[in-house]
Amino acid sequence: MALLPKAAAIQVWTAFDGLCLVAGLFVLYRVMATRHTIAGPVFWLVAMYFPPVFADVSAGQRGGVALLGAMTSIWLESSRPVLAGVFGGAVSALKYYPAAMIIGPRPSHRVVYAIALGVALVLVTAVSFAPLGLNGAIFYYQHVLLASLGSRNADCGYDSVRTLFDRVVGGEPYLLPGATGGVVSVQFPWHYPELAAVLGYASALAFAAAGVWAAWRSGWNPAYGMALGFSLGALIPNEVWPYQWLPLLPVVLLVVVRSIELNRWRTLALMGVFLLGFYRPPCDLPFPNLWTLAAIAVFVLAVWENRIFRAA
Repeated sequence: MALLPKAAAIQVWTAFDGLCLVAGLFVLYRVMATRHTIAGPVFWLVAMYFPPVFADVSAGQRGGVALLGAMTSIWLESSRPVLAGVFGGAVSALKYYPAAMIIGPRPSHRVVYAIALGVALVLVTAVSFAPLGLNGAIFYYQHVLLASLGSRNADCGYDSVRTLFDRVVGGEPYLLPGATGGVVSVQFPWHYPELAAVLGYASALAFAAAGVWAAWRSGWNPAYGMALGFSLGALIPNEVWPYQWLPLLPVVLLVVVRSIELNRWRTLALMGVFLLGFYRPPCDLPFPNLWTLAAIAVFVLAVWENRIFRAA
């Protein structure tokens, strides 16, 4: 694609990422192998509704490629754990969060999976940075990757969990479109930035611990545990734009399908209510972090319902 004219390369990549996204959903659908007459159509209905899917394609991002690699890793875990780890490591070099899938494989496969993932991550990363040279790679890590860990952005589309605490507890301003054009700055009247920082780091640890706990409580169901690990890529990073909520989708679909199979209509209803939080774009909402609250609710519900995967 690098050899194509810029305008054409953008369109080709966008189409490629979209195809990978659809392929990743097909792989997940095959992993679930549901025979329920309603669960199958609802799977695709929820997938087509989930706004981060369209945000990723519209932005020409890499979420579809990451999704395909991660779902392929889940699919191969039971029969070829080493190859599954290679796929997980390859997409972790593209976006680091798929590496969190190491919390999910069954105990007998976890070590070889983790080793394969780590080796693939290092090798693919090294090959990717080779054209930049050592100085270019160091510059990227110092001025792009590490800098993003402490970045601040008042944009209404910037809706990570940390911004939720920074805005609600820390009193940081955020921007919303004005009724007559331009933007307006909105700010809570109190300012506790130190407490907001503590809550941000504590929440990241809590999400990771909850994912491990739920995977264990499920009896180490690989699809469920690995999907939970994948979803951490939406909840823990500091920078999260609308398309970066895509990692939540696999665990959402797993919970929805399993709830239908077991006639757990209350769980299904709760998931439906929480997904409504994504209905409007963040910048169309009076408080843009409603997406963040909806994502947290979805994750908590998925963690709480670990028992429905014990015999799956």
